[in-house]
Formats: sequence, C-alpha cells, structure tokens
Amino acid sequence: MFSNFSKKTIFFTTFFFLTVGALPLLPLGADEGPSPGDWEKRLKALEGRVKDLEAENTELKRQMGLIKLKEAAGVPAAPAAPAGLEDRVAKVEKALPSAIQVGHGTMKVGGLFQGWYVYDQDANDRFRIRRSEISLKGKIAEKEPIDYTIMVDPSQVTESSSATARKSILQDAFFTLGYIPHHTLDIGQYKVGIGEEGTRSSTKIDTIERAFISRTFGDQRDIGVRLNGKWSYLDYNVGVFNGSGQNQADANDQKDVAGRVVVRPLKDWELFKGFEVGASGYHRPTHGTTLAKKRLGYEARYEYKDFSLKGEYMTGQGTAAHTDAENRTLANGYYGQIGYYFLPKLQGVLKYEGYDPNEEASDDKVEETTVGLNYFIDKYYAKVQLNYIHKNEETEDEVSNDQVIGALQVAF
Repeated sequence: MFSNFSKKTIFFTTFFFLTVGALPLLPLGADEGPSPGDWEKRLKALEGRVKDLEAENTELKRQMGLIKLKEAAGVPAAPAAPAGLEDRVAKVEKALPSAIQVGHGTMKVGGLFQGWYVYDQDANDRFRIRRSEISLKGKIAEKEPIDYTIMVDPSQVTESSSATARKSILQDAFFTLGYIPHHTLDIGQYKVGIGEEGTRSSTKIDTIERAFISRTFGDQRDIGVRLNGKWSYLDYNVGVFNGSGQNQADANDQKDVAGRVVVRPLKDWELFKGFEVGASGYHRPTHGTTLAKKRLGYEARYEYKDFSLKGEYMTGQGTAAHTDAENRTLANGYYGQIGYYFLPKLQGVLKYEGYDPNEEASDDKVEETTVGLNYFIDKYYAKVQLNYIHKNEETEDEVSNDQVIGALQVAF
C-alpha cells in the first residue's frame, strides 16, 4: 500500500512525462516551424515521388508503344491491356505537377514566340521578333469560379517607332467570374472582340499576319467589362469599354459598347457541324468633343476534315487619324480564304483581301493576295510558315512592294 507521499510522487512524475511527451503534438507558434533539416527531408521526398511518377509514366508509355507496334504488325496483344495501360498513363499524368503553386490558388505559365524574316521589294529586308508573349493564368480559389489572366509581350514596345506605338508591354490583365450558368464575366483589359480573325489567337491564324480589316477593327484591346455566353449552337458577348484603347486612361465620361454573336445552326449534321456565321458591332455616338466610332462586321466560317473556308466584311469609322474630318469618314474591307491539308502536317492557304481606308478619297484602296504554306511540327505549338504576298494599290503606276515572309512559331 502506497503512502500519500508515494502517490503524489507517482502522479506528478506521470503528469510530467505525459506533458513533455505531448509537446511535439502541440501547434507551433507563428515564428516557429520545421527545422531546416525537416524541410530538406520533405523536399527530397517530394522530388523523389515526382521522379518515380515520371519514371512510371515513361515506362507505361513505352509499353503502350510496344503494344501498338505489335497490333500494327498483326501480333495480338494481351486482352484489355491497352485500355488498362491507357487508364494508368492518364492517372500518372494527372498526378504529375501541371500548375505552379503560388501564394494562394494556382497558376499556369504559357508563352508564344514568333520570329519572322521579311523579304520586301519596297523596304529593307529584315528579321523581326513579332511576338514574345508570356502569360500567367490561374484560379484564385479551387472551389470558386474566379480566374485571372495576365499577358505581356516585350517585343510590342519595339515593333514601331511612330507616335501611336504601344508604350507598354502589358497586353491582357483581367479577372473572369463564372457564377452564372453558361456565362462568364471578364473585368479588365483584353481584346474588344470584333470579328472572327481579329478575335482568334495569333497562334491559330492560317496566314502569318491577319487581314487589314482584322488588324484595324478586330485585333484591338481596351479596358472594360464584358459578359460572355456560350452554348453548343450559340456564342455571344457584349461589353462596355472606356474607348481610349490599350493601356490608356479614360479621357471622358462617354463609354463605348461592343458585341458579337456567332451561330452554328447545323451543328448536329456531320457534314455541316463546322459551319458558323456571325456578326459584330461597336458603337460610340458623337458626344461633345468626343467623336463617333461605329463599326459593323459580318463573318462566315466552314471547316470539314482537311478543308476550310472563311470570309469577313467590315465597315466603320474612327479608323483614320484623329482629326474631325477623317474620323467621320468610313472605311471598309473584306477577305476570303481557302485552306486545305495536302498532308497531315502540311496545309496550303490562299487568301484574297481588299481594304479602303476612306470611302470619300480616291486612289487609296489596297488589295492583297496571299499564298501560304503551314507546316505543323507539333500542331500549333511548333510550326513553320511561308507566305508570298502580292500587293496591288489603286494608283496609276504599279508599286513593286510584294513580300515574302518566313515565320517560326513556338508556343507552350
């Protein structure tokens, strides 16, 4: 039988050791954390896991390749093996890191490089870094439809030395909210969204450069808010913008409205599922010293297997220099384009376009015929392009200013 002293001694001794043993389980203070050695062990363990996943992914792909070779040679493969391997490959690839972990949320890095060489009959032959884009895209919260996009292009600053040259590398900077079914809301700076070719990513246009009307009307950025709707048969967007242009503060209280709608009426028919038609518009009425800017465009596109056919027409004002007289004149233009894949990786393109910068002036119309070849090394991620451009101006004497442009594109 223990004395009271012995009982107290055993109690306090047990309490002491239990307390000391539980200390490692308590949360650390704000200034505490794992030791440098613990962090290093965790990092090495994580690197080892990634290497193991990459090694397993490589081995599974090798096995898949062997099975496909055997099938091509008529050698029967083990039952259900390909499907099982495909599932395992998909799981391993999904487990590999595809996004950069940031302070909060996730981020993916993308990029585009386009290098040109231009042979010009009427100007200096030259090399050009046409685009050198770096984009950051990601989510703010995993379970919330809040995305962000930031894209810069350092080469744009040096592309022109004129007074209207872009003075900043910033191209896109906006948030995208997706709380409304079938809709997203963009807030920030991005392309206004006029026309098909002007809106399309430069990685996926079929000629090296866009048409006159696409460069003039469609490939323009501004700051504002835009609602986008998307269904299987219909896409549309409508937005309100400052109207001052890319990387420019608003100069007045007036706001511009722009919108575009695209319809795919025959989507359920295999032969015509690649057919779509659309219209787009831009409106700003004259208000005080703020001059009008009105634009209207129509578009049509058809793609089936190796064949594609595209065309657009646009007209508008506010495209010339910002003087009172020129701003009230109308410009118009059009293009038609045919594309065909002669080989799985080789596409031929023929484009004809016309542009009249001022309907009231004479001898200022321009026509161009472009003959091009696109070789896709790895789809749009790596491709080589070659264009011959024949130019015809509405002048009494023919101007020798044809161009041959070679381009290399790498995207990731």
